[in-house]
Amino acid sequence: MKKYSIIIFGILLSFSSFSQDKNSWLQNDLVTVSGGKYTVTNYNLITLSDGTTTLQVKSYSEAPVTDISRDRFVAWFVIFMNEMFKSLNDNKEPKIKYLEESIGKPDVELAFYMNKTGVQIEIRDKNGTERETQKWSDLEKE
Repeated sequence: MKKYSIIIFGILLSFSSFSQDKNSWLQNDLVTVSGGKYTVTNYNLITLSDGTTTLQVKSYSEAPVTDISRDRFVAWFVIFMNEMFKSLNDNKEPKIKYLEESIGKPDVELAFYMNKTGVQIEIRDKNGTERETQKWSDLEKE
């Protein structure tokens, strides 16, 4: 019972740290629908496990509204984004702060292009651009 009280206290403490800015962030739609596509753009500042290195990351995704539901679009966007954040931090959970907008040029840009067949993941950083394409059927097996 004491264990659960500590967990609940931790959750309440984290919610109490939300500022007005974060409350307004919670009210904003994540996804925009325009030109027959869902799109989302997100900016984050992540602190790596060394505690000092920070990376500004821009994450973007798009998908035709006829190919994927809005809920699945958001779910996959969050899954891909979180997995990429972990990969930037030696597969450990980094500390993540939401940014309302980019502060200058992002260190890393992630893009997820989804359609009914699969997803192409694009990573751009100072070393160039990498792309990986996966079919949904292959992702379901993992």
